[in-house]
Amino acid sequence: MILLPDENWRWLYDEQRQTLLLDLTDDMQFAVAIPPKQLAQKTAFAEAFSLDDSSLYYHFLECLGEFPFTDPEKVQIVLNAIAAVRYTKPLISHSWYYQDVDMVSEEPELGEVFSVVTDYTYGDVMVISPGSNASLCIVISHAIQLDEEKNLRQSAICKMMNNKLLPYQAAVQYLSKMA
Repeated sequence: MILLPDENWRWLYDEQRQTLLLDLTDDMQFAVAIPPKQLAQKTAFAEAFSLDDSSLYYHFLECLGEFPFTDPEKVQIVLNAIAAVRYTKPLISHSWYYQDVDMVSEEPELGEVFSVVTDYTYGDVMVISPGSNASLCIVISHAIQLDEEKNLRQSAICKMMNNKLLPYQAAVQYLSKMA
């Protein structure tokens, strides 16, 4: 079952737990997966889930439609993506982990899904804030192994140089050439 945005939803920051929350009802809260060090604001606040948030919610859900996620997984990815768009501070790219593929000729579109390739694996990301040279993305794969010790888990937020983004439809061909 997909949750439907409600006018009573509220973004909250819990200073004690150092966690950004989305208050869905009186007895249900969603804890955002963004680490406190990536949040722009770390003081108590409460803000409404806006019309823009609702618009992003439905857009991102639609973009994930073809992927084999359960409804709860889709909602979790989408809510983390919206929180990142609204509340993360600017991130720097760690592009040295990813292989150059130079297959994106234009600025990526909001919600567009790409694959990324490291020396250890490949994974999928969704663009949540496009840019002309680099885009803010959310990891939609279960994890992406960056090196021997570091990986990004699902819903992690990362800044990607656009030349590292492999269009999802081209990924199968590209990855089969690497094998």
